[in-house]
Amino acid sequence: MDKILKFLKKLTKQEFIAVSKIMKQILADYRKLPYLKAIKGKKNWYRIRVGRYRIIFSVSSKTNKATIERITKRDEKTYKNLQ
Repeated sequence: MDKILKFLKKLTKQEFIAVSKIMKQILADYRKLPYLKAIKGKKNWYRIRVGRYRIIFSVSSKTNKATIERITKRDEKTYKNLQ
């Protein structure tokens, strides 16, 4: 979570508003989000695009609650080392 907070502090005000709005929607009910994509090779892991950033989150199969795992700028390292 510390990496996520550190990343959010680096965003501009406009980017921060857009990302935080999507984060709130993910935590409330991720199934209502348009443009939600499953990550190949990972069960119950999803991503959503917010401009040039990606919010990657997982969903617990027991409780069906979303946990934000990573927020990052899209590059070749975006989807590597997902746990």
